[in-house]
Amino acid sequence: MAIPSTQAAEADGLTKEEALRTAFEELGVPHDAWEGDSTEDIRRVALQALDVDPDELTIRVLSEGTKGLLGLGGKSARVRVALREKTDTSPADILMDIIDRMGIDADVASEHREDELYLNIDSDDVAILIGRHGSTLDALQYLVNSIVSKGSDVRQRIVVNTGEYREKREDMLVEMAHQAARRARATGREVPLDPMTPRDRRIVHMALRDDEDVRTFSRDEGRYRAVVVAPSDS
Repeated sequence: MAIPSTQAAEADGLTKEEALRTAFEELGVPHDAWEGDSTEDIRRVALQALDVDPDELTIRVLSEGTKGLLGLGGKSARVRVALREKTDTSPADILMDIIDRMGIDADVASEHREDELYLNIDSDDVAILIGRHGSTLDALQYLVNSIVSKGSDVRQRIVVNTGEYREKREDMLVEMAHQAARRARATGREVPLDPMTPRDRRIVHMALRDDEDVRTFSRDEGRYRAVVVAPSDS
């Protein structure tokens, strides 16, 4: 049986089991499918009838229900059954959905580069998508990576780019690293750079890894973590 389009159902019933049956019937489980009376029996039959995996089904009991005194004054149990549908949504589609919600007209193209997936945004609103020092672009990248990682066991780094910002940023960071190295050699002192993202810090470290006159290391934590360029003998 195909997974129904309804993703959630809620039902009242005299007992939790009756409420569960009602909820699952709303999701397409036929009356003649039921066998057994326990919650586990109902769950097992529903999984088989809906043809879904256990991790695609959640059951939440909102209230257990009470029988009342002498059959009077009882409260119905309430349950909520939810199905998480299998989708083939690509990272590019996820990014497009986020951009659409921002009210920005754009297209997204994907490209595999070694062990990373690049998502390039083509839009007339490049400045808005990049944000101050790339903050908006970094936020989009974080969101897409978070959504994809939750929905898949495959771990692949996703890089979000627009207007060749990442390439221009890398060129600028490499030049900054070499300038800092020249200062460190000339003064014999440490040269601290501004706080950067992990990706930007890695670019600086890699830019100077073959320079025998200087060494690089990171200092501080969190948003204040920054690269320091120092003479190799200091």
